[in-house]
Amino acid sequence: MQDDFLMRVVFRYVLLFIQVYAFYVILHGHISPGGGFAGGIVLGLGLVLYALIYGLETGAKRLPLHYALFIIGVGGTIEGIKFFMPHTTTPTSPEELFGIGLISVMSLAIGLLVGSSLLTIFYLLLEQEDDLNKPEEGNYHSHT
Repeated sequence: MQDDFLMRVVFRYVLLFIQVYAFYVILHGHISPGGGFAGGIVLGLGLVLYALIYGLETGAKRLPLHYALFIIGVGGTIEGIKFFMPHTTTPTSPEELFGIGLISVMSLAIGLLVGSSLLTIFYLLLEQEDDLNKPEEGNYHSHT
């Protein structure tokens, strides 16, 4: 699939809209259907599609596994911090994006956590497949 020039050029522009839509779903989850989990899935699947269309090596260069794991740690930390914060907010209009306190920030943390987790699972499954397809070195047991 790496030789299809038209698909790579079209997806380059489609990926922008996928990522913008993912952040829209994440940040507007408290006033419309969606939220951190749904937006995170869209975000992660956009990155997985990037790796599949442009090649796994290029995808791993763009967002390596250790960056995805770092983002998982940051998202988990932000989610954990909310339990130590006071839960007093002033009522605002439901149409305001950041008017409800930390809900949008927490949805963003959940979205990054879910998207990075999806990408990490993809990378780890690829590593497992590579390990299964490689012959084991030094394993010369005779089956007699």
